Amino acid sequence: MKMKRIGLQASEGLELTGAGGLLLAGALLERFTRLRADFNKQLAKGPGAIPIGDTLVPMVAVLCTGKSDFEAISGLRHTSWAAKALQVSWVASPETVRQNLDLLGRRAFPMSLGLIERAILDVVRNTRMPLTPLWTGHVALDIDPTPQDNSRTHKEGLGWTYKGFDGYTPIVAYAGVEGFLIGAEFREGQHNGQKGAPAFISKQIRRLRSLGVDQVLARLDSGFDAAETFAAMEEEGVDFLVKANPRREGLGLWIEQAKLLPGSFWERPLPNLRVTYFTRREVKVWQGLEIEVRRVVRVVKRLVVEKASPEGHEPILRRWVDYEAEAWFTSLELPERDVVRLYEDHGTSEQFHAELKGELDLERLPSGKFNTNALVFQLGCLAYNVLRVLGLKGKAVFRHRHPTKRKRLKTVVQELIILPARVLKGSNQLKLDLGNHPAKAEILALFRELIPPLGKAA
Repeated sequence: MKMKRIGLQASEGLELTGAGGLLLAGALLERFTRLRADFNKQLAKGPGAIPIGDTLVPMVAVLCTGKSDFEAISGLRHTSWAAKALQVSWVASPETVRQNLDLLGRRAFPMSLGLIERAILDVVRNTRMPLTPLWTGHVALDIDPTPQDNSRTHKEGLGWTYKGFDGYTPIVAYAGVEGFLIGAEFREGQHNGQKGAPAFISKQIRRLRSLGVDQVLARLDSGFDAAETFAAMEEEGVDFLVKANPRREGLGLWIEQAKLLPGSFWERPLPNLRVTYFTRREVKVWQGLEIEVRRVVRVVKRLVVEKASPEGHEPILRRWVDYEAEAWFTSLELPERDVVRLYEDHGTSEQFHAELKGELDLERLPSGKFNTNALVFQLGCLAYNVLRVLGLKGKAVFRHRHPTKRKRLKTVVQELIILPARVLKGSNQLKLDLGNHPAKAEILALFRELIPPLGKAA
């Protein structure tokens, strides 16, 4: 039986969109942040020009679709609905957006960073999103650098990163089980991780506390193992958990001590694996300030079995015992294994880095100018929090997926931003019609939450 083919046509006057969810992102930005209003007020332009704030909102919008190039704005510019959805006067051209960001980078860089940083936090504060604590009662503050590969380019500020390529090395702070972005600092590629880190850490602790968080656990990797860092966290009055720098610690001494321990001191999590722990009190000194820390050391003893097959001989099984040691500094008074388990959870921040750089296309930045790239990166951090909030508020939309505490940004983009819709015009109204979308009821409920009816208190 011959199957009938499906035809293809393009109707005149019928306008469709594949990114109807930007209506949700635009509503969240306008209602819960002052990004547009602040830029328009602080950096006013002449009559007839598109206000600067109105050019930045579309840039955040395209970042919410997973694109970071300026040209992606063209897809919004040639529609009848995008400006109204984003609540801006006009969707500027890609060239105008680039020129405005270049201008901000030259003449108002610190002020612009400050306004975007405020919006990054306002998204979380004004939507009253919860910051789920750890089982200890602390809200985790995970701080890490994350190199961006911009090799084979000649952009301003590039340097050889510790990952072995030319790029930038921003430092980012995330909080809570949800992984909300608290703040970030864009840095040149060769920037030493510890340089300026204490000031950045103190700033992020204060920003997190401004959200009403009392108990904070700062978790940092071995690049921040320095007395100055401990002093900063001590001054802020937070608990901390920092991986010890193995190049400074002489961990071989701990291995030698472990070898002298009788079998009763070793745990056996797996048949060929033994684990033991040490604890020691130490004092770090910075500019006369003494900070008492607790060093937790884990030594792992592993039986390694290797099958070798020399030519012309029977296979041979080779066995030997391998030791490895790791250490952490902490202010927590918990059993050693719990301290290690808490730090292992810090690895989740690597997923947040992957979402920020990969799923929002912020690995390779679009400008040759350092300050412009810094502003694009900060706008990307704002887009990250917008998508994180939409993913949590719209969790009913993902009911057919595996239940998790949070959805990856890629999933949020695919199912809440890349929404196919028909543009309806008439009676002096403009609407997006989702048709028979399988999650239409949940999406409409989210829309009504973000955009309350006229006359209802915001």
